[in-house]
Amino acid sequence: MMKLSALRHYFLSGDFPPPEWERPMPDARLLRRDAGVTLLVMLIAVLGMEMILSFGPSEQAPDRTLSYVATCALIAPLAVRRRFPIASMLVLSAFFLGFGTWMPQVMMQLAPQIAYFVGLYSAVTWARDRRALRLALTGVIIAMFLWVVVSITNAKLLFGSDLNLPMAIETSGFIDPVLAYAGYNFLVNLFYFGGAIFLGLSSWRSAWQHEIVVAQAQQLREQSAELARRAVIDERLRIARELHDVVAHHISAVGVQAAAARMVQPRDPGRAAELMRGIEDSARQAVGETRSLLRVLRHEEPGGSETPGTATHRSPEPGLADLPALIEQSTRAGVRVQLIVVEHRAGFLDSLGAGLGLALYRIAAESLANVREHSTARSAVLSLRSGIDETGEWAEVEVTDDGNPRPGTGGSGFGLRGIRERAELHHGLVDIGARSPAGWRSRARLRVPSPVRVEPATQESAP
Repeated sequence: MMKLSALRHYFLSGDFPPPEWERPMPDARLLRRDAGVTLLVMLIAVLGMEMILSFGPSEQAPDRTLSYVATCALIAPLAVRRRFPIASMLVLSAFFLGFGTWMPQVMMQLAPQIAYFVGLYSAVTWARDRRALRLALTGVIIAMFLWVVVSITNAKLLFGSDLNLPMAIETSGFIDPVLAYAGYNFLVNLFYFGGAIFLGLSSWRSAWQHEIVVAQAQQLREQSAELARRAVIDERLRIARELHDVVAHHISAVGVQAAAARMVQPRDPGRAAELMRGIEDSARQAVGETRSLLRVLRHEEPGGSETPGTATHRSPEPGLADLPALIEQSTRAGVRVQLIVVEHRAGFLDSLGAGLGLALYRIAAESLANVREHSTARSAVLSLRSGIDETGEWAEVEVTDDGNPRPGTGGSGFGLRGIRERAELHHGLVDIGARSPAGWRSRARLRVPSPVRVEPATQESAP
């Protein structure tokens, strides 16, 4: 098997396959089918021979049994024409020469002629050893040429009768009858053998080109899978970086509040207790975000796009409070956005943790970007909702539009993959698809973690 670059070079240059290329063997199903087709053709040829014997004069008819045997022998090698193409061609050539001399009435029938043509074609299109094919084919052509010459010049010796050609004055043509007869036989054999070789080479080259296309398609699939894998990794790393900043913010707040509580505790125990409750909330949120971060890193695969240790400047991570700026940005890009907020409890969305707010913001941003890039809609609706069900509280972001898909902007699907990654991070559900009768919906419902209360430690009395 050649490398894909070499195959592509030969394919684009229009040349034949390189010498080292070998056509793969067909599967067992095709080989079994060859045997079945050969048996069917053999039965039809025997039936045709019986019909010829039935309407032809009996004094010129060959022996019936020998006719059947010769007909079957001229067709039988086709059963292995793909498994042993060169051997099949050589056997057919030997039978063709032998029966053509011994029983020309059988050899000149349609079925043996077609069988021999198929044998030549199969050898050219299926032979894996091209050097052996050239040698065998050259020998066959020389033998057939000599046989035609000898059969014309020694017709009485071979067939027991003269050619019985008319005199030149008895014909209406301008060519000598013997030359015309010889030239006609030469042209018939030229088209016969030339056609079989030409079709065989075309099929052989088509098989080579098909292998190139299959190899290119496989390479494209592998590249597409690699791009998708890298996109997932990059998105997970981006989420991990964002969560890292959120966790760092919580840890910093814990440190500041702990220092403040230590300083005010002697003179204002109430204020110190309030600061400790803030430390508890910040620590709880930091633990939750850290768990989310670990889930992201646990799914992360090696080979990310960013070099470890490379410092990257990042602005503070956005949240739900930055949605007005996002809507303004979308309006400047040509898509008006209407914001709808529905809360099951007043102030619930404002109380969401930084990580959850960041995820809702990113999903909204990606959904609006899809509207701008892939839809003909000039307006969209951004809905923020919250609620509670049997599994707990949830927050939902939904972007809908009433446009049609913009031609030629199918996209890579990586943006939708990022939405699903963020939703999975927060144990959420995603509903993305077309609306009826027109438009598109991108909706993600994320679970809000329930607050975990830490039981105060029981003070043991001093002995």
